[in-house]
Amino acid sequence: MIGKLKIWTLLLLLVILSTKCETGGYQIPYVRVDLNLNIISELGNPALNSTTLIDGGANGLIVYREDFGLFHVYDRTCTQYPEHNATVVEDEEFDDILFTCPECKSKYLLLTGADPIEGPATFPLHEYYSRVYGDLLHVYN
Repeated sequence: MIGKLKIWTLLLLLVILSTKCETGGYQIPYVRVDLNLNIISELGNPALNSTTLIDGGANGLIVYREDFGLFHVYDRTCTQYPEHNATVVEDEEFDDILFTCPECKSKYLLLTGADPIEGPATFPLHEYYSRVYGDLLHVYN
């Protein structure tokens, strides 16, 4: 009797440990990114604290110019439910600094590293590495 109880307890423990909770997450689809963008001709020499939307990444890229030699490049995939493939869009009231997911309504503020400030998302937009070399912005992962 005690042997069967141990086996059932072990099986129950294995079942509990093998189940996982689906809470949304951060795993955006991996897409290789290796771009060299001319800041003047391809990005239009953006003003400080402004964005340029370009193709690339999983669902497009947001190029955010924080300062003259400092750019941040974010994937436009919502981090709450990346599998729904939703592309964040510019908020109509706060162009260039606030992006909203049309599916879950999470809002991401670029001024704070694309952190979510509203909605269910808890992770910031995925940021790619970027470096400035003269007039070129190199974006890579």
